[in-house]
Amino acid sequence: MKKRVLMVLLVVAMIIGLAACGSGSEKEADPGADKVVEDSEKDVSDADEQSEEPEADDTEGKKEYKIGVSLFELTAYTWFQGAIDGCHEWLADNGEANNVNFTFTFEDSSSDVQTMLTNIENLVAAGSDGIILFPADASSAIPLMKEYTSQGIPFVIGDYKQEPTSEEDMVWSTFVGHDMKALGVKAGEVAVDYLDTLEKDDPVCLFITSPASGQVTQDRYNGFAETVLAAYPNATIIEEGDTGAANRDSAQTLMENVLQRESEIDVVCGHNDALVVGAYNAAVAEGRDTVKFIGIAGDKDVLTWISEGNEQWLAEVLQDPVVLGYQATDAMFKTLVLGEELPEDYDLPQPEAITSENIDESGWEDWVWIG
Repeated sequence: MKKRVLMVLLVVAMIIGLAACGSGSEKEADPGADKVVEDSEKDVSDADEQSEEPEADDTEGKKEYKIGVSLFELTAYTWFQGAIDGCHEWLADNGEANNVNFTFTFEDSSSDVQTMLTNIENLVAAGSDGIILFPADASSAIPLMKEYTSQGIPFVIGDYKQEPTSEEDMVWSTFVGHDMKALGVKAGEVAVDYLDTLEKDDPVCLFITSPASGQVTQDRYNGFAETVLAAYPNATIIEEGDTGAANRDSAQTLMENVLQRESEIDVVCGHNDALVVGAYNAAVAEGRDTVKFIGIAGDKDVLTWISEGNEQWLAEVLQDPVVLGYQATDAMFKTLVLGEELPEDYDLPQPEAITSENIDESGWEDWVWIG
């Protein structure tokens, strides 16, 4: 009897033990299965995210670049506001199509070389990927350009052509600027058209240069003088250099002195509008109303006088700063983003003369940069 009871107890114990083992196996399997499911779902989710990210970059994300722009003179010479406008216009026209965004930082050198050099250093320190430089002179920035181009920061030079002493100095990607001699040639053509009406064999012209501007001012003078002399070999071309501030006031003082010794002047032109307007103010003050004037660059007062029919103003030879800024930005895009090798000079349109005959079609009143 005792043996039978013991046998029953052993059987019951075995059954309980087997049940416990079975239950434990099921508990251990369930978490493992859940983890596999969760990991699989996570992998699928990660894969979806990874596959979506490149697509978002291709369709929405833009390549971002910081572009530093050092301007020759903005405070006293609003002409360079047009260069700023040109930079922004290029981005508006081309940024979306090329999936690129340029963030510009503009610095004014105020016609000062040391300020220009400091501006370049600050723009690089701020993380600029490329520099568009409208220099204050023909060579002072070359050492800095050599230093930073060796670090992979490209430079595009605008408006003021550099004068390197060796090929090793030519580290900028390209020069974007108007043909300075062509500006003088165009002004000379306007002068010749007027001189033809005087029936003179020996007209007298005055050209006011800016010696501080170096080769730039010499090129403009040469273009003007050569054009006039080609048509009038007996013409007298007076060259006067404004060695002062090269602004309206200094040019007016210069012109007052010239008028004291020159009893007859037919046409006055100069390096830029500031010098020619100063000369005009002196002529008006002296009652010399037969003297005619030709401006170069783009000035609100000059264009206003032409539009109002002021007969002393023959023309404004336009040097379009918006085109300058636009093309400089285009050059930076090609060298920085596309990695293209650019020509030594980047072509710009030939200058045009705005006269009383075409000023109404010029749209000059909408040009923000003339102030």
